[in-house]
Amino acid sequence: MNRKAFTLVELLIVLAIFGLVMGLGFPQIKRIFRSNLKSAAAQMSGMIRYGYDVSVIKGRIHRIAFDFDKGSYRLEVSNTDDLVSLEEETTQAEEKKKAELLASKDEPQKAPTFSPAEGEAGKDKKLPSGIIFDSIENTSTKKKKTTDVAYLYFFPAGLTEDVIIRLSGEKNNSGFYSLRVNPSNAKTIIEGRYLEAE
Repeated sequence: MNRKAFTLVELLIVLAIFGLVMGLGFPQIKRIFRSNLKSAAAQMSGMIRYGYDVSVIKGRIHRIAFDFDKGSYRLEVSNTDDLVSLEEETTQAEEKKKAELLASKDEPQKAPTFSPAEGEAGKDKKLPSGIIFDSIENTSTKKKKTTDVAYLYFFPAGLTEDVIIRLSGEKNNSGFYSLRVNPSNAKTIIEGRYLEAE
């Protein structure tokens, strides 16, 4: 007998096997994406700590540029090294004024220019496939960025900004990871959820 087609029973068996494989494999795939999200948050936390440390050591303002469109981030350094002397005592209020001056659009000529930092930290770090920046929120100014480029500044006196960085696995529905940066020491708390500003 010469058969050129599959029987209905054969097709049902193939579909049942396919459904079983997908049913068992899909949770594993989701777990892999969740692991990528956690890993990206941990790597970013390390970059934040490094930016803070190198700013204090070199006595220059540094910042991390988070590019929403490219899904990447990198460390940048200011072109000026005399903004703050390491011998001067600087209060948080003075540092906040400097941060506001940098963020001010009224006096752009006074803000220093930035270039990529030396070494690996100055190269663009891509987020893993399927991971995106959801938002970066400065909790002091209540400004939230969801597009273009956002910045996190580090000052030589040992201060940074109070921000929440939210990573999302939106493309693969694997949830959120939030990084909360302590402004006085740049220690980062990583939480496996969407963290709201207080």
